[in-house]
Amino acid sequence: MTKDLNIGGLLRERRARLGLTLKQVACRAHTDPGNLSRIERNEQQLSVPRMLALCDALGWPAEDFVRCLTARRGRRVNDIPGGYSAEARGDRLAAGERLRLSFTARLTPDEEPFD
Repeated sequence: MTKDLNIGGLLRERRARLGLTLKQVACRAHTDPGNLSRIERNEQQLSVPRMLALCDALGWPAEDFVRCLTARRGRRVNDIPGGYSAEARGDRLAAGERLRLSFTARLTPDEEPFD
């Protein structure tokens, strides 16, 4: 799926546009340059926490990253998947409204929840 979306290419383009090295971005995202290089080449899956860390390291709001990603796929964030009636639920995004991302994390049995 990562190769189909070219998430790595989008991240690499942003990094290059900012004139940052792999090492600089990797350090900011608390990973190593080799890991970031594999992500940029779409050779490694990108977890949501790592994606958010990379967006932060690149000074890129996650909402904007997702918008760029969906635009590359030929769909807009406002587009409704087939068979889904957003009007019935009132879920359509208005112009200028920000996209909210929501993620769920699952703790493994040996992890403690945050206080």
